[in-house]
Amino acid sequence: MTRARALPLALALLCGSARAQTLTKLPMLESFRTSEVRVQWETDSDPPGTDSRLEWGPASPAQFSVAAQPAIQLAPDRFVHRAIATGLSPQTAYLYRVRSGPALSATYPLRTAPPAGVPFRVAWVADNQNQLGVPFLTVLQKLAARAPDFIGHAGDTVQDGDQLAEWQAQWFDPFAAAGNLGQTTPVLVSRGNHDWEYPTSLAYHWLPDNGGSIGNGDWYAETIGRVRFIFLDSNLPWVEQEDWLRAELASPASRDADFRIAVFHIPAYTNLWDSVGFRGDTYFREHWVPLFEQGRVDLVVNGHAHCYERGSSNGVMYTIVGGAGGILDTVPQSPPWPFIAVAQSVHHYAIMDVNGGKLRWTAYDLQDQLIDSFELAKGAGVPVFPALEGRER
Repeated sequence: MTRARALPLALALLCGSARAQTLTKLPMLESFRTSEVRVQWETDSDPPGTDSRLEWGPASPAQFSVAAQPAIQLAPDRFVHRAIATGLSPQTAYLYRVRSGPALSATYPLRTAPPAGVPFRVAWVADNQNQLGVPFLTVLQKLAARAPDFIGHAGDTVQDGDQLAEWQAQWFDPFAAAGNLGQTTPVLVSRGNHDWEYPTSLAYHWLPDNGGSIGNGDWYAETIGRVRFIFLDSNLPWVEQEDWLRAELASPASRDADFRIAVFHIPAYTNLWDSVGFRGDTYFREHWVPLFEQGRVDLVVNGHAHCYERGSSNGVMYTIVGGAGGILDTVPQSPPWPFIAVAQSVHHYAIMDVNGGKLRWTAYDLQDQLIDSFELAKGAGVPVFPALEGRER
């Protein structure tokens, strides 16, 4: 190669390595807490010495800032950044933005979680994944109109959890297109079997580290208001998770809550599927359901079956909210579980309002027609668990 050709090539390489960062994913709110917020975003590069940070304040995002954690590199042009703002006040409005080097996001509003006793609203969905049944954006626009304080997702957020392009098209783009819903409303997730435990899933779903983990908080619990939310990972039917669930349900945080809600993907019971033979997962019926009953779990939220279902068994209300976009499951299972009172093959979303000692649940189809509702009242009693002695591990 002549010097005349080598010089332009060297300059091109130099300019390429020094190109400005751009945001490849807008910031998303990954927590709903009274005194802190966790924000995650992505850029296409992360040159050494780059300053990536979260900026926020009650009047302007320029008031406070915190440096992001070391970036997680998923590909040559995919760098995930995470930052936590602390010292916030409950039920308070803030403005925030993120920056990585010269890349600066727009400014978005957020509101922290309310203190105990203040009403709040949750929207529930699951199984948007490949969106072959209906676009996820359509579902998000419907539930956004109900103004939830946060969104709970019971898994299968993408079809193939190891495919970067699917995360963009099936998860991040719909949340941004729905009026920046993901930028203004926190999303709490329980991973599904299509999400799996891929490095991409571990990175893009930033779960709390207060439970068990193979690297990123695969199961965890959060108290919001006077409700204890227990997010489990049905991909990992391990004794460690079962032991953690037992301890969690016996903990003061769970015992003192007005309601206990368990969220995980694969249900213990279903009366609808895409073929004959699956009536729910036997392992969860045998290992988790007894703990739900002993631990006074009030409500279980599942996905996996692409339908809406609801029924009560031994004091536990079971729901399936798998209608956020995937092709619907339409085949009745035989014999059916007799306690399941509602089973509809319909795309839908659910809204849960917690006010004082009452929990009201309403489910809607995508024409905003009510398809189901029920109300739970604060229960009484203390969880009692059998001793662990003699139990096989």
